[in-house]
Formats: sequence, C-alpha cells, structure tokens
Amino acid sequence: MNRRLIVAIAVLGAVALLAAAGWMRTPRESQAVKRTQVALGTFVEIEVRGKEPGEANQAINAAFQEVQRINRDFSPFNESGILWRVNHEKAETVSINRELHDLLLVCDSIYRNTEGAFDPAMEALFQTWRIWGKSIAVPAEEDVQSARRLSGWHRIGLNGSLELTRQPGVQISFGAIAKGYAVDRMTEKLKEHGIDNALVNAGGEIRTLGDGWTVGIQHPSIREELVQRVALPGMAVATSGDYVQHHDEKGKRYHHILDPATGYPTTLCRSVTIIAPTCIEADAYATGVFVLGPERGMELVNRTPRMEAMIIDRSEKILYSHNFNDYLRRRP
Repeated sequence: MNRRLIVAIAVLGAVALLAAAGWMRTPRESQAVKRTQVALGTFVEIEVRGKEPGEANQAINAAFQEVQRINRDFSPFNESGILWRVNHEKAETVSINRELHDLLLVCDSIYRNTEGAFDPAMEALFQTWRIWGKSIAVPAEEDVQSARRLSGWHRIGLNGSLELTRQPGVQISFGAIAKGYAVDRMTEKLKEHGIDNALVNAGGEIRTLGDGWTVGIQHPSIREELVQRVALPGMAVATSGDYVQHHDEKGKRYHHILDPATGYPTTLCRSVTIIAPTCIEADAYATGVFVLGPERGMELVNRTPRMEAMIIDRSEKILYSHNFNDYLRRRP
C-alpha cells in the first residue's frame, strides 16, 4: 500500500472520529477563531475563544508549527524523521534524542500500568494487518505469529544515556499515542502565547483549556447518534472503537486495535472513552483499556487518579467508572 493511499485512508477515518468526538457549538462560537490543518494523517482543528483575532492566530500558528514538527519527527513514513531512523537502523543499539527518550518513558509507564495491553512496539503486527483500503485480506495465522516474534515492548530497552536497544527487526509504532502527544504539545504552545480558553482536536483526541466545552461521544453502531455528551473543563478525552478502521468478513469484525497477547483484533469492547488530565494519557489508555476488556479495564481506571471511562462492551452495554457522571452534560 503506498503512502498516499495510507494517508487518504487515515483522513477518512478521522472524518468519522471528528463526527464522533466533535465539540458542540454554542452561541459564543461567533467570538471564536477556528482553523484546521491536516497532520498525522488526520484533521487537526484548533478553536480559541476570548482573544483578538491577531493574538489568537499567532498562537494557533505556533501550535500548528508544533504539530507539523511532530509529524515530521514521528511519522513512520518520513525517512528523515527520527522514528524512521530508529526503526530502520540495523544496529541493535541506537542513539535517540531527549524528546523521544522521554516519550518512550511515558510509553513504558503506561505499558506497565496496563499489564502490556498498551504496547508501543507492534509495528510488525500493524504492517501485517493491512485490512483496509483496496487490498483487503485477513492475514494467515503463520504471518501473524511471525509478526508477533518481531513485536513487543519487552524486546526494547532504554538507558539513561539516550540509547535504545532492541532485538533485530522490532519496530516502534506511535499509532496509539502520537495524536495524544501532539495535542498536548499544541496545547502547551497555546498556553505559552497567553491562551486560556481553547480546544484542540486531532482526529478525535481532544484537550481543552478553560470552561464551556462539551464533547459528543459517538454510538459505535449508529454513525449519526451520540451516546453521551461530556463537559470537558481543562481536561482531555479520547475514544478507541472498532467501527472506524475495520473489515467485516464471515460475521467477524477485524479492526485496528490488536491484542499484543494474541496478535489479533480484540473483541471484548465496541468502544472505550477515557477522560484524563492529558491527551497522551487519554489516547494510550483508551487503547489499553479496550484491549483489557470491560472488567479489567474498568478496574484499572477506577484505581487511577483523575481518570474516568465510559466503556461500551461487545453486547453494547454501557459501563461507567466511579465518577464519570461528574462530566456528563445534562440535557434540559
């Protein structure tokens, strides 16, 4: 599959996510400055309120420059980016910069907290499961198991001297964390420019500054229907679901959220929405909880400070964490 086709598919997926997690408009919208770009294979939208257009646009420019930088550095398709270099270096020990080192430390922490359900070293498996686009085919069992032998965070090592070691052929994938990280970095750029009321949305991974923001969560089976609306004051939200990138065959749904323990798409959930202080947490934990399933996933959320979840299981039963109701936007 060529790069242009991959990006086109990602953008189409982002359209569905934007419909799912797009924010609700209010009468204050006319006072806002809102702009959109394409980055990380999706639509990135920023809305700033309460500032003059010149000041707002200057801050938005800085935020968009940051997301484009992250796109260059961490895209798996950019041969001049650091992620490409790390993944394609023949040596088992590779020098990395401080930003990548710190990002991988966050990945390591979430990997441990989710008992391996979130795994950032599964690029071989993702390359095997190309089940969307023009050439759709469920991979053979031997191909899946071969990819598993080249996947897994336990095959990666970090040390304090900015070096990464890995078993030959193992590659890193930031598909479940890159957008969340980018949203956080864009939010920080807005804050550096004096913005205190804004929303950043990268394909459904969302973070806000200030109050007055409401986000809709899409029903996994009915595209035009929202399951809930949540108020999001200075928090982040992300949803992982089996309804965006998927292929249905012989009564089974094959999608992009893979269980590291099996190498196959996990089947315990339809969607998982995570509310957290940062978007990198919301993004990564949405994937990890989806893989863990409703029972283990909700146990993890309920013992994690300042994190809430709404889980729709495979029978479409809706489950809520202990304090998720605190964020629900009540209809009149």
